[in-house]
Amino acid sequence: MPKITIDDLEIEAKDGQTVIQAALEHGLDIPHYCYHPDLPIDGNCRMCLVEVEKMPKLTPSCTTVCGEGMKVTTNNERVKMAVRGVLEFLLINHPVDCPVCDQAGECRLQDYYMVYGLHTSEIAMDMKVHKRKVVDLGEMVVLDQERCVLCSRCIRFFDHVTGTGEMQFFGRGDHTVIGTIDDRPLDNPYSGNVVDICPVGALTSRDFRFKCRVWFLNSTDSVCGGCSTGCNVRVDHRDGNLFRLLPRRNIEVNKSWLCDEGRLSFHELENGERLHRPMVKGEDGMQAPVKWSDALRAIDVNLKDCRQAFGANAILGLASASATNEALFLFKEYLKEQIGTAQLEFRLDHEDQKVTEKEDDILRHTDKRPNSMGAIKLDLMSRDLNGLDGALAAARDGRLKAGVIIWFKPLVRRDGDEQIEAKVAELINALQYSVVFTTHKTTWLKDANVVLPVTAWSEEEGTYTNYQGRVQKIGRAIRPKGDALPLWEAFAMLLETSGSKRLWLSAAEVFAGMSETIPAYQGIALEQTRLPGALVTA
Repeated sequence: MPKITIDDLEIEAKDGQTVIQAALEHGLDIPHYCYHPDLPIDGNCRMCLVEVEKMPKLTPSCTTVCGEGMKVTTNNERVKMAVRGVLEFLLINHPVDCPVCDQAGECRLQDYYMVYGLHTSEIAMDMKVHKRKVVDLGEMVVLDQERCVLCSRCIRFFDHVTGTGEMQFFGRGDHTVIGTIDDRPLDNPYSGNVVDICPVGALTSRDFRFKCRVWFLNSTDSVCGGCSTGCNVRVDHRDGNLFRLLPRRNIEVNKSWLCDEGRLSFHELENGERLHRPMVKGEDGMQAPVKWSDALRAIDVNLKDCRQAFGANAILGLASASATNEALFLFKEYLKEQIGTAQLEFRLDHEDQKVTEKEDDILRHTDKRPNSMGAIKLDLMSRDLNGLDGALAAARDGRLKAGVIIWFKPLVRRDGDEQIEAKVAELINALQYSVVFTTHKTTWLKDANVVLPVTAWSEEEGTYTNYQGRVQKIGRAIRPKGDALPLWEAFAMLLETSGSKRLWLSAAEVFAGMSETIPAYQGIALEQTRLPGALVTA
């Protein structure tokens, strides 16, 4: 590993690393536009010029490989003048429309100008080359050709990541523009990524466009809930509302990318009316709102009465692979330890088989639940029932009398989801006593004896285990409305109501308890579930 010096700081670079890679890895910022860690190096923008001892000319740091004893300077007057000159060329024909640009606050052209530029343009506005603005590139992307700095990131993304090559350069000289052939819309399922990697305001998100200035947003690190891949995301939110999802770089899972379905998945939470109060069916057959404590006492009493009358295995526990590991762990603790049933399931549609099945060669997986592997590692698979279909057959036959059901609608929908939901509704109707933990109101919930409101994705902390067996932390971006509780907390209260001696006061405590007792999670500390995540042991 060569040792190099950058601005009097000695660092150890990895074999084959370029100067900019070594610098960024050690927290040293070198201005750049075309360089991106997950794209092939192009070296066209010339913003990352540095001075290397014994080299007569300034050299691009993105194409210069580190060598033993190399001395690099990034901030002397010679370098600053060169970078300022590049900025002047980029701004010659720029429209300077920052006040109305959606990229304002996240634009590297703005940032670098404030550090290296601060010059007055010699080109009058009416002399500038004008290009097309607000070019529709499909459902995800809007193009403004005047703002483009021709870094080629978008072109390289479609050439080398998706392999579809939709975008190209057109024209010559200062009339060069990016675009698609005949302005064809981008129908690529990963097209939103070009908005993320665009360093200026040339490519903007149709979904987020003009929704909110970025400096008003708060950000929370989390994991996408759209499928079993477990892409790392940043959730941007304000005043209890979600505005956008952006990918976080995790080289072990999703690199810097996110599929469009996952990117827009949070909108599914806006569809339908949220459940805000616990509801219990009275003697008149009508559901009425009650306190959490009253609902939990009623659940525990009725389930134990059912056990006394029909045996513990007449009680079903149907979990959801959209729930966190912590919630699934306490779900199992209650039903197995306090009720005694072995009829625990989570499979609605063969998730145990689909969890590792790829939908494409980039990111997406067939299983549209984020925590199927977590449910598998917690052994929530009854050999007697073999999934939802088996549970429904057992309820029809009278072998199952009661059920505790967790229901989250998938954030990314596929054909067949309606049939699965219909089966869950039929299961509830076939049971004599049913408890449902859910987020949204549906017509079939009227058949349940107890309906409890729980938090949705983005409203609670915890962990998911992705298809690789990688345990990753999710963050709470916004607080739930009404009386909705995190699912782990609801089962912690149910355990306490049932007489359990151990109290669970936080999701972190639950994870620690899970790592003590579940073989696959033993030895994993919660801190290890942050980037890049921790692999389960078995």
